[in-house]
Amino acid sequence: MTETALTDRWVSVARACAQINQAAERVLAEHHGLCASAFEIMDVMMRADGWIRAGELSSRVSRSQPQVSRLLAQMIDAGYVERRPCSTDRRGFDAQLTPAGRELFARSSATMESVLRDMTESSEDVRNVMGASART
Repeated sequence: MTETALTDRWVSVARACAQINQAAERVLAEHHGLCASAFEIMDVMMRADGWIRAGELSSRVSRSQPQVSRLLAQMIDAGYVERRPCSTDRRGFDAQLTPAGRELFARSSATMESVLRDMTESSEDVRNVMGASART
């Protein structure tokens, strides 16, 4: 490796992530009324396949605990997430997606797949980071 190979790779990753996040924020908001952070939280909740402790959720996403708490409150108010007191820790709560939340996540996931396919076509940085090749 050259002296700058790792730095060059990091810059490429940072650039690709910024491009993806900008597109995700715009498209998710326009089409589904979601931000990328809410989408990420919903993704973790779908993979949990049931109830998940709010604290555990915070540790699995790339957002701070206060951000996760704020977004969970918004998603609960919107009817996408339900909560119940945690049986092992009275200070915490468990959460899971409601049927409406699962439906929204399914629709928004399809949108994100389309966005990511388009981005791998148009951006070499994204293509490299995603390990994809351009369609010819």
